[in-house]
Amino acid sequence: MSQPRDYRLVDGTVIDHLPVGTAARALELLGLPREGPITVGINVPSPSHGRKDIVRVEGLFLGKRELDRLALLGPNITVSIVREGAIGEKTVLSVPTRLVAILDCRNPTCITGSEAVDSVFVRMGEFPYSYKCTYCQRVTRDDER
Repeated sequence: MSQPRDYRLVDGTVIDHLPVGTAARALELLGLPREGPITVGINVPSPSHGRKDIVRVEGLFLGKRELDRLALLGPNITVSIVREGAIGEKTVLSVPTRLVAILDCRNPTCITGSEAVDSVFVRMGEFPYSYKCTYCQRVTRDDER
C-alpha cells in the first residue's frame, strides 16, 4: 500500500481559525479552486477555538481587498504567508471601519446599483457587525449579506 503524499506548503497562504462551516465561502470569495494544490480542513479540532476550518493554498498571496473580504467571515481569522516553507508573516484579520467595493448594497434604489460607483459601507457596533451604506444609509446586518 502506498503512503499518502505530504503536501507541505512551500510558498503560499494559510487561512486559519475560520469559523466552522465558512471554508467553502472563503474559497468562493477568493475565486478558488484554481491551478495548484489547495488543502481544506473542515471542523478541525483547535485548542484555542474548539473547532475551526482551515484553508492552505500554494502560490496564493492576498491583497488588502481579499483580506478585508475574508475578515467578514468572522472574528479571529489569521492569515499566514509562507515563503520557502517557513511562515514569513502572520496577521489576525479585522473588519475595517470603512469597506470600499467589498459589499453590495441590497437597496434597489441605491445609486450603487445603477451607476458606476464603488459601494462604500461603514462598520457599526461590535461583532456581529452591521454595515451602513454611505449613499442611501441602508443598514445591513451580518446575517443579511
